[in-house]
Amino acid sequence: MLPLFVIAPLLFGGFISLFMRGRSHIAGWTAFAFSIASLALAAYAVLYSFGKAYSITWFAIGGLTLHISMAIYSLNAILLMLVALIAPLIMLYSIGYMDVPSERPRFFFEISIFAASMMLFAISANFITMFIAWEMLGITSYLLIGFWYHREKAPYAARKSITTILIGDMAMLAAMVVIWNSFHTFNFYSIMASPYINSIQIPLLLILAAVFTKSAQFPFHEWLADAMEGPTPVSAFLHSSTMVKAGVFLVALLLPLFYEAHLLYVILAFGIATAFIGATNAIAERHIKKILAYSTMEDLGIMLVALGLHALLAAMLFFIVQTFYKALLFMSAGSIMKANNNAENIYLIKGSSKNRLLFISTLFGVGSIAGIFPLSGFFGKVAIDSAASNIYVYILLTVVEFASSIYIFRWLFIPMRDPLTKGIDAELTSKYQNIPKTMLFAIAVLAFLVVVGAFAYAYLPNLPYSNAFINTNIPLHISFISGLVETIAVLLGLSITYYAYVKMSLKGLSSHRILHTLLYNSIAVNWAYSIIASAVYELGGLVNSFDYALYWFMVMGGDGTVFIAEKLRRVVNGQINTYAVAFAAGIILLIIIIAV
Repeated sequence: MLPLFVIAPLLFGGFISLFMRGRSHIAGWTAFAFSIASLALAAYAVLYSFGKAYSITWFAIGGLTLHISMAIYSLNAILLMLVALIAPLIMLYSIGYMDVPSERPRFFFEISIFAASMMLFAISANFITMFIAWEMLGITSYLLIGFWYHREKAPYAARKSITTILIGDMAMLAAMVVIWNSFHTFNFYSIMASPYINSIQIPLLLILAAVFTKSAQFPFHEWLADAMEGPTPVSAFLHSSTMVKAGVFLVALLLPLFYEAHLLYVILAFGIATAFIGATNAIAERHIKKILAYSTMEDLGIMLVALGLHALLAAMLFFIVQTFYKALLFMSAGSIMKANNNAENIYLIKGSSKNRLLFISTLFGVGSIAGIFPLSGFFGKVAIDSAASNIYVYILLTVVEFASSIYIFRWLFIPMRDPLTKGIDAELTSKYQNIPKTMLFAIAVLAFLVVVGAFAYAYLPNLPYSNAFINTNIPLHISFISGLVETIAVLLGLSITYYAYVKMSLKGLSSHRILHTLLYNSIAVNWAYSIIASAVYELGGLVNSFDYALYWFMVMGGDGTVFIAEKLRRVVNGQINTYAVAFAAGIILLIIIIAV
């Protein structure tokens, strides 16, 4: 039962923080201390329970018994440790970031439950445990995205996210019903060991629908950019190691089933489409956090491309390194915004290089996401490129990576500009220097992890992957040609961006309307969402009208039957003449019917 205890400190820490309304200044430190305890327990569980599975009876009805099942195998251990590592850094960063005392208890409660839900998801060994964690992730993400509910857009963004995710939840429930009917078990590994896995294509397609909603894949991707209405620590946690990674992790866990059901091409196609959409929108976007949000969509798409290529180890390497650089960049964005009076437009943000520790740490994150050697992002991206045996997939990946270097260097260069007024410049410098130490320390630790994350390339192939667990199929390797092509693409993107936004001081693509419209397709997608929602609303109205008409038809039919019955009841009066007339009328009617 050791794996289940890893979430206990986060749960306790969250509830204790919630009741610290009179001492909100220590709510964050309480949550941080308990997250450290969860990290220690997670490390202990991985060391002493690796390769073991546990199960406890939840409840039984008749002959049906449902279990809470947990396991710490290779993939479980990776996700568990990633969440356990990032959670304390998020708490530490939030101590300085959340500067409104009345908001702290509620925030640290919600984000602690969010982290605990993701840890439970990481150790899930059956669909029941997974679905409980899956739903808790959806609920807590709704609360965190809409945390600042007094803002105009925050409630809308929260509703949009939970509505989109609800579509996937219904698909997941349907998949679980079909799986139980086919296999009479919810255990992942029992299903994968079953000789009848060829009959699982329909539930796997339903699971993919749930994955696409949770991991913001086309056509369910737009909620992720709108989720930037939540506090920056939420964005950093959400995009690095928690909810959006859940769908990708589930595909990785069930990859043998998708392979046997011949569905890898579906995963590959949607991954490529999402990666392109994310990269193009990031190039045209101006919101400092939304650029990173579209970047996350691209990253998740690339992970699914790797899984679609059956390159599990390459996907998991990128899964690991993306965690560190994405958390770092979101935290950097939040710090820069804080120094600029919470400005969000990169063209209104100035002086991002004025805090040396912040700027150097940000450079590590930017270099990693761009794919600069020897940072961890380089290994993650080139490993997937090297696994792409299909030349067309390889070219598409290269184009996406070139686009990512364009938008991330644009994201870096534009906010570096200094204000023209000296007085404003001095004030801005002071704000950068006064960024809370807890925020800077968390960012510096992540910069270190971005560098050492490259060692995962040597570590991953040595993990014990049993045949019942996963068939890695494509080994992890880095091709010299792929590394060279990646480096050329990055240097080309760096040169173009530096010339365009530093030397020429371009204002962006807004003046080039056709190009901007082609790249920034978010508007078209939201328009399509609106049309679909309106169509569903109208269809619902028609169904309601039909239901109302059917109701009144039944009511009138009932009333008519009662009326006729009342009239007939008066005929039954005991008089023989009346009965004789009725009998004769019946005979005549019967003759007419037969004759016709």
